[in-house]
Amino acid sequence: MIPQRQISLGAGRPIPEYFPWDGLQLSGKTSRATGVEDEAVVMPCMRGEQDFDFAVALNYGYAAGSPQLLRFITEHIEMIHDPPYDDWETCLTSGTTSAMDTVFRMFCNRGDWIVTEEYSYPGAIEAVTPLGINILGIKMDGEGLIPEDLEAKLRNWDPTRGKKPSLMYIVPCGQNPTGATQSTERRRKIYQIAEEHDLYIIEDDPYYFLKLHSRSEFGEDAPMPVDEYLRQLPPSYLSMDVSGRVVRLDATSKILAPGLRCAWMTCCSQIAEKYMNYTEVGSVAPSGFSQVAMYKLLDVTWGHDGFIRWLSFLSHQYRQRRDALVAACEKYLPPDLFTWVVPEAGMFLWLHLQSPTPRISCSSCSDCSIEKEKTALLDLEERIYNRSMEKGVVISKGSWFAAEPDQLKGVKLRLTFATAPLDSFDWAVKQFADAVRGELSK
Repeated sequence: MIPQRQISLGAGRPIPEYFPWDGLQLSGKTSRATGVEDEAVVMPCMRGEQDFDFAVALNYGYAAGSPQLLRFITEHIEMIHDPPYDDWETCLTSGTTSAMDTVFRMFCNRGDWIVTEEYSYPGAIEAVTPLGINILGIKMDGEGLIPEDLEAKLRNWDPTRGKKPSLMYIVPCGQNPTGATQSTERRRKIYQIAEEHDLYIIEDDPYYFLKLHSRSEFGEDAPMPVDEYLRQLPPSYLSMDVSGRVVRLDATSKILAPGLRCAWMTCCSQIAEKYMNYTEVGSVAPSGFSQVAMYKLLDVTWGHDGFIRWLSFLSHQYRQRRDALVAACEKYLPPDLFTWVVPEAGMFLWLHLQSPTPRISCSSCSDCSIEKEKTALLDLEERIYNRSMEKGVVISKGSWFAAEPDQLKGVKLRLTFATAPLDSFDWAVKQFADAVRGELSK
């Protein structure tokens, strides 16, 4: 017999009356995507609210996230990606970097190998290194990871190196650092190779919605219409996954705010269950403050259509920034100095130094020669970096992103158009160009 009244003397859960906050009042626009200054909208989050009680948000939460926000995000995933199998599941995360670290721990043991692009996100490299996980870098071109190199390295795997890789980490859109976006055909080839070699895929896609259409397609001052914006989004690996091998990581850092530390992951239910088991003894749950703020904005204020309008607006803004930086590079960095591929997504421009790079010959051994050449490349990269800093311009060294630092070839540098004021790009690139020429003339 179940008693009508139940008193909990078990859970060590604080009583809401002792929380020092009664509510939270957020302020924003109904839509920043219209280009018109809308009146501010107040989004109150109060104790005792029926749809999302603020006291509940402040208490211990579910590893998968609050049901209210999770419902909206699940609908969003189905609308954008529509995974082609039944038992997929979405759960919230405490940011993509935290989720990525957990997934590496779930899939890999010390001494295992993972596959990634030859230049990759440093957070991923730094996550696997202390875990004793080895990294196999795959060659890249203007479309990112080259499937033929991936297939060859897996087919010819030397078992004396350890167990053949069973996990691949990739950033398919606006890749960090190269800015490369994989074509649909390339994604299908890579997915087929993953099927043949039983590779699980971590699809880390924070730049997916920062689609940078060309200037000629739409008006200069208007974002794309929602339908056209959705049509131009590339198919994700999740959308072509028929065997539940893709773990898709979506981020809020590039489309809402990085300080939220609240994102989402979509995968098959077995992987999601294991992830939540890890989370319950780790980060426990995403921030309740962030979840209620996102729910009030995304579900209550914007809705799905408003969210997509916002994403289209962001893409338009970043496209203008990309065009301004590329124009400055075309003005001050001639092709005999640097080459690059104009990015179709994201916020990065990847520069390849074309001027002669140091080559060292050594009569005693080839290994000595290779090591000296690598040292000379790193020295030139360091000098360019320091000279640029002295001139007031911060850039990123390509070596920071190398999956296999021993395989460095040439000097590569990353610029970003995400943060600096638009009217500063021309001056900054000129200073950078002067810094490069100054070091090459030595």
